[in-house]
Amino acid sequence: MALLPSSPLNAAPVAFLEDIHDRWQQDPASVDPSWARVFRMVDDLLGGSPMSGNVEEVGLITMLRQLGHLFANINPLETKPPVTLDLIRAANIRLLNKRPPSAVTLLERYCGTLGVESSHIDDDEIRNWIQDATENATAPETDTLRRAYGKLVQAEEFEAFLDKKFPGKKRFGLEGGEALLPMLDRILQNAAADGVRSVVIGTMHRGRLNIAANILGKPLERLLAEFKGAFPFGSEKSCTADVAYHLGFDTILPETGLAVTLQPNPSHLEAVDPVVIGRVRALQEQLPVIARKSVLGIVLHTDAAVIGQGVVTETLQLGMPAGFTVGGTLHIVVNNQLGFTTEPEEGRSSRYCTGPWKAIDSLILHANGNDVDAAIRAADLATRFRKAHARDAVIDLVCFRRNGHNEMDEPRYTQPVLYRRLDKMIGVRHRLEEKLLDASILNVEEIKAAIESCHASLNAAYAVLPTWRAPTPTMLAPASGSSIVPRVAPATVQRILEHIATPPAGVKLDPRLERQVRQRMTERKVAVWAVGEALALGSLLLEGIPVRLSGQDTVRGAFSHRIFALTDAEDGKRHISLQQLSPEQAPFSVINSTLSEYAVLGFEYGYSLGHPRALTLWEAQFGDFANSAQVLIDQFIASGEEKWRLRSSLVMLLPHGLEGQGPEHSSARIERYLQLAAQENIIVAIPTTPANYFHLLRRQAHNATRKPLIIFTPKTLLRLPAAVSPLEDFSSELQFQPVLVDRSTAAENSGSAIRQILLCCGKLAYSLIQERDRRGATDTLIVRLEQLYPLPMGALAEIFRTYPDTTLVWVQEEPANQGAWSWLDRRLEHLAKKSGHTKPRWYYCGRPESASPAGSFHEDHIADQQKIVMAAFTRPPLNTGVNT
Repeated sequence: MALLPSSPLNAAPVAFLEDIHDRWQQDPASVDPSWARVFRMVDDLLGGSPMSGNVEEVGLITMLRQLGHLFANINPLETKPPVTLDLIRAANIRLLNKRPPSAVTLLERYCGTLGVESSHIDDDEIRNWIQDATENATAPETDTLRRAYGKLVQAEEFEAFLDKKFPGKKRFGLEGGEALLPMLDRILQNAAADGVRSVVIGTMHRGRLNIAANILGKPLERLLAEFKGAFPFGSEKSCTADVAYHLGFDTILPETGLAVTLQPNPSHLEAVDPVVIGRVRALQEQLPVIARKSVLGIVLHTDAAVIGQGVVTETLQLGMPAGFTVGGTLHIVVNNQLGFTTEPEEGRSSRYCTGPWKAIDSLILHANGNDVDAAIRAADLATRFRKAHARDAVIDLVCFRRNGHNEMDEPRYTQPVLYRRLDKMIGVRHRLEEKLLDASILNVEEIKAAIESCHASLNAAYAVLPTWRAPTPTMLAPASGSSIVPRVAPATVQRILEHIATPPAGVKLDPRLERQVRQRMTERKVAVWAVGEALALGSLLLEGIPVRLSGQDTVRGAFSHRIFALTDAEDGKRHISLQQLSPEQAPFSVINSTLSEYAVLGFEYGYSLGHPRALTLWEAQFGDFANSAQVLIDQFIASGEEKWRLRSSLVMLLPHGLEGQGPEHSSARIERYLQLAAQENIIVAIPTTPANYFHLLRRQAHNATRKPLIIFTPKTLLRLPAAVSPLEDFSSELQFQPVLVDRSTAAENSGSAIRQILLCCGKLAYSLIQERDRRGATDTLIVRLEQLYPLPMGALAEIFRTYPDTTLVWVQEEPANQGAWSWLDRRLEHLAKKSGHTKPRWYYCGRPESASPAGSFHEDHIADQQKIVMAAFTRPPLNTGVNT
């Protein structure tokens, strides 16, 4: 392979190089800028002194620093000879006959068992730092190697014990990648020495049990019991829980005092990555700014997943934006060089599986997994880099997988040649053992004692399994909770309103924007949707509750309705009014996110776990796009409490409503969230008034029972003149109303005068009210279901009892197989029957079933919408969907 094919240093004659370099030294402007850049870079590589000596030597030094990793002995499965200067000469790099000492030194640093990639980094200062740290690194000390050997013994004996006691049971063992343990142990030791006090770890299932036992110190009896099948959360099976290699663990390491959280995760590979980062950010924000580096995130990956799963790249892009950065995350890729049965050349297009880190200027290290020295040096360099530059670093631990993908898999069906080699390979523990014995660092008696100690601990833990029981956890309260939401004083409402409706002094706004801001206070004394939201968040901030709101274009709002940041038209500076309500208020963050749903939603979920006191909100640009994060919704938000007993109060804001904008800008898929709803795991709401939205957000923030809240937010209602709320509704004794009854009609008529109930949710209620008023249909009661789950049984039952002989109609704008109908149908019928209603069978009024959420032609949409509204008032109601 030709190296540096486009580089001037690669093929240009030496005399020519020396001549052009002399001219550059005399007058930099006399040579082409591309050559000037090369010579400046070379001077930097040589420590800032002017380039001297033969240009060929400089070319060699530059090449070793930039491309030495290509020659490095990082793959334990390869048998290529050690790299020599002669070998490099054969690769078209012209050298002097003599071998300069500097080149020999660099050869050892860059072409040994640790490869260093840094040439992709744009910042010269950072590259120079990496070169200095690499070239001045020292070999691990004797005590470090002894400690590493102890971890390798623990790793091997642990896997062997599980294999013996639980033959064939899935554990995703670490055999072949045992160097991970001394590497991770070293990182934690370094972190503690650097002032880190809290660590959040996310990892794949391979080696997870080993890490929990031998790095985090999870009690062996607990770990083995869970692995055997014991319920992990107490004697009463109050939830389904999860398999042992998905469970989390919290501990304080006795040696260092580090508080470590092993984040639970599903088998959906890499899904936990953004959750870890978000949790780290939440912990950091609860500390003074100067102390935020004391929280560290560590994320472990495997080679096929890290390059194959897009959420990795999405997560990495959160590393530098101010609203998401955590000051650098440490990543380790356990590179098995095999993905289940997939070979590397089948699983990726890049040379390395660490390619995504080039995009964010991370330090990339490749360590031979059969050499502990390389693993430790990589750990040292990565932790130092993160501390110095507040950036991500990634270690590619190149190892192998001695068994199949899991313990039930036979890899020799698909990789017979590889596994014949692996059967004969000496593992990293025995390689280090030989080295330490030869150097008289260890003796046979110490080795025997280390092994016996492991056996004793494992056997003792195994002996108590028949009687082991997990401690009984605290009972979980129901989803709706019973927390008291304090009333907001009228003066507080007025104070917030004046603040958000008055441009800051000295700030010049676009005239149209200024007009919109000042209209937040009106003579009508009513609030539109965006004002209701601002009042909710502002009141919480004044009560000491932090608020974080993020999403795509969230600061302004995709529909130009929110505008939480006022941008000066002259200097472009942003002014966020809700951050300036009071010196004593809680922190408020409103953040435009990257163009990502999966990673950003995962980040905010993790943030909500790490900062349970805060109100954490994520907004989709349109609710339709939230399904790009479906893995997070299914595996974490909807089921995290059931599987892992993790509580989150995350709020998802999903703009929803059919408005003739086509199938991609209409539906947040109400039906999917209702399908996920069970065991009071989430709250699903679709408020239709600013005041009810206000009270819903406040209830969520004050609810001691943390549950994710899914809110289907409006688009049309943001500016609909009828969709406003009187200011007194924000400061009265009102609470969130899960059901809104058409009070005017109910007050004018007795129960017997109401002949029909139209039950609906969302913006369609306003069209139904308008049509009812046009017709003068005072015998029709319109009821809005503002909370879909948990279904407000009591409020609905009261309506059915009050109007027992009415015709019951469910009206929706979504197709019959979408929206809330299919989920509500039999539930409503059962509730009506149970409440004594005489005609409990419901009519359906809405669009027929459809594969697509909405049509693409506005005129057709208007016509269809009108048909639904008209059909709802037909006697009997016209079933516009499917027969029920």
